[in-house]
Amino acid sequence: MHIDYTAEQTAMKPRLEAANINPTSFLATDYLNHFNEIVMLLEMVPDMPEMIEETYEWAPKPYSQHFLDSGFQAKELAVEAYEKAPAPIRSTFESVCGKLDGLVTGTIESLKKVNAAERGLSEPARLFIGKRIEEIQGLLMKLNQVIHGHLDEQLADMVPDTPDSVATDDESAHTQAEIDALFDE
Repeated sequence: MHIDYTAEQTAMKPRLEAANINPTSFLATDYLNHFNEIVMLLEMVPDMPEMIEETYEWAPKPYSQHFLDSGFQAKELAVEAYEKAPAPIRSTFESVCGKLDGLVTGTIESLKKVNAAERGLSEPARLFIGKRIEEIQGLLMKLNQVIHGHLDEQLADMVPDTPDSVATDDESAHTQAEIDALFDE
């Protein structure tokens, strides 16, 4: 996909590169840490079920807020660059983030519904967590591609145009079936 940069965007590119912000996408990989943290916690849960309550503290965090709250040296530039990111990149980025936020919060809510912190983890719950980690990591790879400016037609088509369409009815039913299976054991 070809991006036509404005004069203002073109002028920003050297500053972005110097600050470890991708000059193609205007995004920084530091944002991935927000999701990598919850993945690490979820990976620990099957072996250390007491860690499950720590996952409950995770919440979606917008890109700009992540940087404002972080120790990233060029945080103001990261926020400015995000606001000026090329529209096709930013919309795809936001769509993938919306899917990630929905998947992670749905996973955490499912674990809360089955009271996994009190009841422990059944084998179906362990499998559920493993499956969800794989799905989250797959979306993280796509998000990483977007951050690195690899926005091709296939990646753009992978994400729906509406950022609020995190789950279709079929996906919701599938998730509910998974939750119901967690209660069976």
